[in-house]
Amino acid sequence: MTHVPHKTSKPEACMQSANSASPVTILGSSPVMHKLYENLQVIAKAQGPVLIIGETGTGKELVARNLHTASDRAQAPFLAVNCAGIPQELLESEFFGHTAGAFTGANKARKGLFIEANGGTLLLDEIGEMPLALQAKLLRALQDGYIRPVGMDTEEQVDVRILAATHRDLKEKVAKGEFREDLYYRLETFTLQLPPLRDRGSDKLLLARQLLTEMARDQQSKVEGFSKEAELLLERYDYPGNVRELQNLLEAALAFCDGKHIQAWHLPERLRQQQLSPQQDERPSSLQIENQLLRGNKLPTLEELQQRYVQLVLDETQGNKRRAAALLGIGRRTLYRWLDEAK
Repeated sequence: MTHVPHKTSKPEACMQSANSASPVTILGSSPVMHKLYENLQVIAKAQGPVLIIGETGTGKELVARNLHTASDRAQAPFLAVNCAGIPQELLESEFFGHTAGAFTGANKARKGLFIEANGGTLLLDEIGEMPLALQAKLLRALQDGYIRPVGMDTEEQVDVRILAATHRDLKEKVAKGEFREDLYYRLETFTLQLPPLRDRGSDKLLLARQLLTEMARDQQSKVEGFSKEAELLLERYDYPGNVRELQNLLEAALAFCDGKHIQAWHLPERLRQQQLSPQQDERPSSLQIENQLLRGNKLPTLEELQQRYVQLVLDETQGNKRRAAALLGIGRRTLYRWLDEAK
């Protein structure tokens, strides 16, 4: 997922982000992204809490912002807090606020995130790291809409939609007694499962190209795109760090590129030395290709060489004619014509 200028009116292809000076979108044309967008549009119009599940780097906060923008709370505040980034002893105060003198160091009163987000949306990132004691108070706020600031004897009513994000298996944490079961079932009223980048097919190159365009523009670079070999490596890679990893490796590649195209050697070694599947291991080396092309008692004609080489490229791309045409440096119509002539 990536932030890009809003250029398309096709709702199935993009999601608009909240609280931004200019509209931005989440790119994605793969089937899993179409389904995610459809679910997001439905859930955004509801009022219940939402559990956003996905691996690190898949864009959980951006999806949360889109939920806020598409809801009737779009004009109210959107706030986000990382539950793993705040000391446990300060979490309650951060969430619910405190009165002056409520504890050592509390020199003045603090409203807290629930009050600040009143009428809007509050994202609780890394919800799985929240202490059990605070989980009980969060459940009370979700069920009744009341909170009690630290040091205060009375409760305050709030209207906040809670979005909770995690990369952990909350069911497993419930089984271990590390997460309240009642809170889990309250949070999963609506659930959005974010797909990892490795499962998004053609989105890999779509995102890579758009990210590179943005980075080159921001850095006033003359880089215009990728070589065919670089695109093949980017397309094959699994991205355990998801979109965040893609952004980082492209930033490094752009810094080292002094031409108009990112080449394979500009990419990290982990991409250039990817472990091939058994099927890929059987693909011919350049020496094997040469031996195959020149096999026989007499030299083949140029037309025969062309036909054999086209077939080898088709085998390499597992029959993907679009990719084969790109590797051959020809248009798909030309490839289809060559294949027809070879029949």
